[in-house]
Amino acid sequence: MSTIVVLAVLLAALLHASWNALVKGGSDRWMTSGMIGGFGGIGALIVALAFLPLPLSHHWPWLIGSGALHALYFIFLVNAYAHGDLGKVYPIARGSAPLIIVALSAPLVGDIPSLSELIAVLVIVAGVVALSLEPAKLASANARTLVLALLTGACIAAYSLFDAVGIRKVGPEVGNGTLVYLTWIMVFASIPIMAATYIVRRGHIISHLRAHALTGIGGAFIALTSYGLVLFAFANASVASVAALRETGVVFAALIGVVVLGEKFGKRRIPAAILVACGASALKFAG
Repeated sequence: MSTIVVLAVLLAALLHASWNALVKGGSDRWMTSGMIGGFGGIGALIVALAFLPLPLSHHWPWLIGSGALHALYFIFLVNAYAHGDLGKVYPIARGSAPLIIVALSAPLVGDIPSLSELIAVLVIVAGVVALSLEPAKLASANARTLVLALLTGACIAAYSLFDAVGIRKVGPEVGNGTLVYLTWIMVFASIPIMAATYIVRRGHIISHLRAHALTGIGGAFIALTSYGLVLFAFANASVASVAALRETGVVFAALIGVVVLGEKFGKRRIPAAILVACGASALKFAG
């Protein structure tokens, strides 16, 4: 994996952790997530129509399909957090996704990881689970929480595999291919996200927007930039390596939690963070 790809994914992980911290720290997770999705879709549509070429006709299934998968991920994630807290949902969702991708990337995408890449990915996954896992909370998780967390992880794997193929097909065939792909998938993802938010929070949308619109706009910009960097990486490296390296975001999330949200890092998390860092470093030289 090249240095520029590693740096892009690490920055994407930091940005991903940042907008997730906005959701976690917000007074209403549904509304915060809905604002990020809604403002992201509106902004993406403006950029796509005003500054970018239109996709070709055979690109639309990839863009609509990816948008649907991202929206499904959002819905499962918010519902998972409605039934279980971060310590129950996050390690299962984020830890299971790279494992699914490793298992399916060769037959579905054609990416065959080397032995060194596979070891590095597994080290990162082990660190992610150890860093975010809270055994007492996980033991008390009900079946619905576990199923929703696993479905969230499956959605992460699904859109990652889908986009790894999609960006390689769409990107070379249209000018500014990564931006075209990013903007349109965000447009199509935002439609069901905004619809779901309206259904569950329709009596609170206007008042929440008046108080927190800037948070939504900032979060949308951060989220779009984060996934744009991931798409760039998918176009230039194996999907399993990119997906695993992206999970370094749990380290950034833990640090943001300590510095911004006043959470405790704890001695148990230090060796787990070191595991993630070692796996991330190994990916730079693997392959």
